[in-house]
Amino acid sequence: MDWSRTKTIFIITFLLLNVFLSWQLIETHNMNQISMITEATIQEVLRENNVKIEIDLPEEDSSGLLVVGKHADLSQEEVPTLDAQELELIDKHTILSELEEPFPLTREDFLAELSTFLSTYVFEGDEYRFGGFDSGKNRVFLYQVFGDKTAYTLDDEPLILQLDEQLQIVSYQQRYFQFEEQDGEEREMLSSLKAIEVLLNDQLVRPNQTITNVQFGYYSFFSPTGDVQVFAPMWRVTVDGETYLVHAIGGSVQQLT
Repeated sequence: MDWSRTKTIFIITFLLLNVFLSWQLIETHNMNQISMITEATIQEVLRENNVKIEIDLPEEDSSGLLVVGKHADLSQEEVPTLDAQELELIDKHTILSELEEPFPLTREDFLAELSTFLSTYVFEGDEYRFGGFDSGKNRVFLYQVFGDKTAYTLDDEPLILQLDEQLQIVSYQQRYFQFEEQDGEEREMLSSLKAIEVLLNDQLVRPNQTITNVQFGYYSFFSPTGDVQVFAPMWRVTVDGETYLVHAIGGSVQQLT
């Protein structure tokens, strides 16, 4: 074996590897610099227009995918016996429960008491989050989470609690999603600040306004196809009482209120 030649090949190989790694380091540094300049520019435009942000802006992973939610098949075997209630399966995806005794809620400790109810009475109850209250029908509706982010559905709340006039839970209807990320290449997602820039460019954020809330979640806006729904990553931005959803991948905007 020609050790001198082999040694030369190794030296050249390591030199090329060092050049490649140095190039990658420089590219990463340049990209970070561009990102910092861009964000500084957005902040400058917001200041010039006297647009205030009252909260610390959350950050998420820089890339993501669509999420598919499929209603799980529920049966007496799948759902463990839950005390102090009578369960009925309306169909293979839906549980209807009547409590033996009403469960009280108070305005002062509503969220804490709701959490206790979910963990005690509801199948996989820790995976649901408060979504809203329908005062006309005395109903609380809740959504599931994917990871630690809420997955919002259109006219298809996975968990609905029925209250009586004393704000006591007397029954509930439940469906349960099984989530998985859609196959495909991950795509770059907008940061929360870039989502605000989209609204600024669309003149949905105007001078002298205040941004009061920015949250990341997954949203499905289309009627379910069978027992499947597709959820897209979105930034939910509230500006002076108006709420907008900015698609974290595509950048499209939808107004909620």
